[in-house]
Amino acid sequence: MTGTRHLVWDWNGTLLGDGRIMMRSVIAAFAAAGLPEVTIADHRKYFTRPISTFFEKLARRPLSAAEHGTLQRYFEAAYRGISANLALTSHADAVLRKWAAAGRTQSLLSMHPHEKLVPEIKKYGIAEYFLRTDGYKGSGADTKAEHLKVHLAALGYPSLDEVVLIGDTVDDALAAQNAGLRCVIFHDARNALQDLDHFDDLMVPVVMTLPEIFRHLE
Repeated sequence: MTGTRHLVWDWNGTLLGDGRIMMRSVIAAFAAAGLPEVTIADHRKYFTRPISTFFEKLARRPLSAAEHGTLQRYFEAAYRGISANLALTSHADAVLRKWAAAGRTQSLLSMHPHEKLVPEIKKYGIAEYFLRTDGYKGSGADTKAEHLKVHLAALGYPSLDEVVLIGDTVDDALAAQNAGLRCVIFHDARNALQDLDHFDDLMVPVVMTLPEIFRHLE
């Protein structure tokens, strides 16, 4: 861990074990909207950001603004209905605690709505670990790249060589690459939003459990 001083964590699918719930919510949203049936395999094959592009890949056609809005509402309703008993990803609390105990710093950056993210991390008892928490605040691109740059600027970290982003999607890896950071991808086989082969060309380390990240933080 000698080379890395700060971790920027993703939330959904990384620290929060909600990948399967998110996929089920997309499936429910498409069914409610009367659009083509979506499977877990479809989700993992086509998942991308922006979400509008992802939805159109699943629908197999362009969607109107109204259709996108309807799908988003159905997704949010489905997610609320089945996410009440969500837990942190296995070992998440222990990994956060270990990093803090080593005298290192960490922050949280998510595309989850900011007004929902802040109370959620308090509910799970992990808010104290983060120097800064940023969710999506309703403006800017539906990809993480520009938001990561804003997040890093606000942190004012002196050397990006000492910062690593921990995420679970190609969008996380591309955001880190764009910002000049290293990245480690967490791929939870059962809950992963994307197939493993999505990462083949990105030259980023991929781990199957959170404690494995420490092997890649030198």
